[in-house]
Amino acid sequence: MTEKSETKRRGRPATGHGDVAPVRVDKAVKTAFDAAVAAAGSNRSKVTEQLWAWYARRPGAELPERPDPQ
Repeated sequence: MTEKSETKRRGRPATGHGDVAPVRVDKAVKTAFDAAVAAAGSNRSKVTEQLWAWYARRPGAELPERPDPQ
């Protein structure tokens, strides 16, 4: 039997930056948020990080761009 030099790690590979911050959100809110993010041409992680920075009053933080209502 051969010995493995590395054990295979489970899950997504590390991106090299940021911490994971899971949050619980109502399914309807998540669906509407994802649709708005897609309409704005962005992604959920980027918009969430912008919202957190704005709420925490980080220097230079601004609210993310919102899509026009349809």
